[in-house]
Amino acid sequence: MPRSFSIGEFADELGVHVQTVKRWCRNDDLDYTRTPGGERRIPHRELRRLAGDTRPTDRVVLYARVSSHGQKDNGDLDRQLDRLTDYAHDHGWSVENTYTDVGSGRNEDRRGLNSLLDNIQEADYGRVLVTYEDRLTRFGFSYLKRYFDCYGVTVTVIEDETDKSAQEELVDDFIKLVASFSGKRYGMRSSKKQQVVNTVESAVK
Repeated sequence: MPRSFSIGEFADELGVHVQTVKRWCRNDDLDYTRTPGGERRIPHRELRRLAGDTRPTDRVVLYARVSSHGQKDNGDLDRQLDRLTDYAHDHGWSVENTYTDVGSGRNEDRRGLNSLLDNIQEADYGRVLVTYEDRLTRFGFSYLKRYFDCYGVTVTVIEDETDKSAQEELVDDFIKLVASFSGKRYGMRSSKKQQVVNTVESAVK
C-alpha cells in the first residue's frame, strides 16, 4: 500500500516543526487526506516533492494486456512484453516491474491495472510503457494519462500503427454491448434480442 505520514512523522522526515506542517496544510500548500477519526495523513509523494526528488525517466514499468486466455496461450501477451522490453533496452531504460491482465479493456476492475495505479503513487517509476493505447484501457486513455502525470510519470505508447487484434477486440466489445442493451430491452432469452445481435454481427464482421 502507498505510504502516508501523520503530521508528526512528516515533520520529522523534513526536519521542521509540527506547527509548520499544520500551517502548510491550512494554507493548502500540502496535499493531504483525513482518516475517519479526522487525523491528517500526508502522502509520500509530498515528501518527495518538498525534498526536490524527481523520478528518473529511465526507470520504467511495462503494462501488457490481452482480451482472452486463448490469446495468452497463443503467446500474444509474451510477445507484447518482449516488444516492450526490447524498446526499453534500446533506449537504455531499466525495467523495474511488469503488470499484465487478461480481460477486456472495458473492464475497469483489472488486477494488473489496479496494482499499477496503486504502486505508481509511491514507487520510483518514471515511465509506463504500453504497445498501444487500448492495451491500457479501451476508453478514457487521456484521463489515465493525466492521472499518471500527477505523479510525474510519463505514459509512452511505442506503436504508431493500429493494432489489428485490438480492432477485433473492439468488434467483440461492441457486440457484447449490443447483446447487453437488447437483452435488457427484450429479455436475455428472447428471440428478438438474438435477432438484433445476429444482425449486428453480420454487419460488422
